[in-house]
Amino acid sequence: MHELRAGDMFAGYRIERVLGSGGMGSVYAAGHPRLPRLVALKLLHSSFAADPMFRGRFEREAELAGRLDHPNIVAVHDRGNDGGRLWIAMQYVAGSDAETALRAGPVAPEHALHIARSTAAALDYAHAAGLLHRDVKPANILLREGIPGTQQVLLTDFGIAKAVDEATALTQTGAVVATLRYAAPEHLDGRQAGPRADQYSLACTLFHLLTGQPPYTATTAGALIGAHLMQPVPRVTERAPGLPPAMDSVFARALAKDPGQRFGTCTEMVDAAQAALSRGVAPSTDPSAQKHPHFSGAPLGGSSAPHLPAPTTPSPFVDAQHSPLPTGSSASPGTFRRALVGWSAAAFAVIAAVVAGILWSSRDTTGTTTPPSTTTAAPTTTTTDSWAAGRPIIALFPDLLPAGPDSTGYRDLRCSFATKNPDALWDNGFNCTDREKLEVQVLAYPDAATADRYVASLPSGANEQVRSRYGRPVTVRKFNGSDGPWLLVQFEAAPHSSVLLQVYWPGHTHQEMIEQWLATAPL
Repeated sequence: MHELRAGDMFAGYRIERVLGSGGMGSVYAAGHPRLPRLVALKLLHSSFAADPMFRGRFEREAELAGRLDHPNIVAVHDRGNDGGRLWIAMQYVAGSDAETALRAGPVAPEHALHIARSTAAALDYAHAAGLLHRDVKPANILLREGIPGTQQVLLTDFGIAKAVDEATALTQTGAVVATLRYAAPEHLDGRQAGPRADQYSLACTLFHLLTGQPPYTATTAGALIGAHLMQPVPRVTERAPGLPPAMDSVFARALAKDPGQRFGTCTEMVDAAQAALSRGVAPSTDPSAQKHPHFSGAPLGGSSAPHLPAPTTPSPFVDAQHSPLPTGSSASPGTFRRALVGWSAAAFAVIAAVVAGILWSSRDTTGTTTPPSTTTAAPTTTTTDSWAAGRPIIALFPDLLPAGPDSTGYRDLRCSFATKNPDALWDNGFNCTDREKLEVQVLAYPDAATADRYVASLPSGANEQVRSRYGRPVTVRKFNGSDGPWLLVQFEAAPHSSVLLQVYWPGHTHQEMIEQWLATAPL
């Protein structure tokens, strides 16, 4: 529901109409208080206004985007705080966007490359200034018709751009804020993201423009994350047979799982696509032959970019199994610990090795791709991600869960990873305890229907509809076990609707758990 109407005055601007609404705020076309022109006025949603995390993200959008001055980037004119409401006045672009253009189907190849080239110029400029966009997608590429036969392309919404020298809690907890259909693998598995993450997203966007579909078309968050991390790059010529085979080579590099195998800059990627389209020339497969982006690692702020630690070796705990609480209100929250059935450590090692091997088999200890060798290599130390299969859950709750087995999450939350036992409906999840001794299980089901089926198997009881700290509607179901009260938290909307939370806090009532934990937890 939009908070301002046509004719309302806000911060001196006269509201004309709603332009759109996103996860953080609404955007209005508004009359400038002193000049005869429209601006795009963006306001933080009032439901988020009291949240310092979201306020900080919104303020950062204005500060970072205000530094950029480029013909292919939407300009920021002004910013302010009016009655506790944060706002940004941006350049108004009369026209459409690439997402709207795609509703009619694939875009003509030359037009698609024009859009990609202009966007690449904007990204390379931002990267030289030390900024990442982190949310490149068709909806953020605006199209404005100019002189007949020309079209200006402008990249907007640097709301989740990140100065590479900034180490905020948002990135330290592995927050995944990029739209999943266009998200680079390094956004999804906790690695340090750089300019080539934006290149990956631009390549996904170009793939979508050329074929009418993004590279990976899964319909659930978990499946999309798994595709970006593990599935081979699809051939663009299988979706658009009229394209030359050389285009497959372009996307094989631009969508490589390893950022080091991608093109040096976004413009270099588009140049390669143009050469493939017009002359059938495939790009070089030797990464050492490519140009390197002008990205010193110490832009704007003058300090080096932070580096995340390498993936850790498998954690020593025996993989835990949990059977869903079978009898609803009669089940004890102590089942969180006692009903965990352990598989053998050897079985877990096999599973972890298979999953991690898919993700990391092409990497040496420096993170670069190792070419095949005809000689005997010296023994090397292999690192695996013991939480690889749980990364899709962490991506859904990045501010709640720790980034890995050796780190902590919200309220010093420490977790162990659990994989499915044969009789359980859920696939995998986390068993966690925070510094206040609150216990929470975060369990991922194959889909929302399976989660609903489990909930339906429980006895009916008291429930309450609330909104999480991030504004997501949830149903809280209240049960009493032999050890005390516990809660089952169910999300109403995808992609979170395939995940259930079970919460137990010794010595606390249902209402105390809701008011003192659920209301403030970053969900």
